[in-house]
Amino acid sequence: MARNDTQVNVRMPHETVDELKACAAENRRTMTAQLNVIVEEWLKQKQQESAQA
Repeated sequence: MARNDTQVNVRMPHETVDELKACAAENRRTMTAQLNVIVEEWLKQKQQESAQA
């Protein structure tokens, strides 16, 4: 299955990656899926904050 999603490389401290892996495992997601959820929720929150201002 071909994906058209953009790939992004980031650097993170090992401790952050370890926490992210643990959180992803708890939620039965891949690290990529977990990061997508985190970023999407953050963006949604920012949109709501700017709409209220």
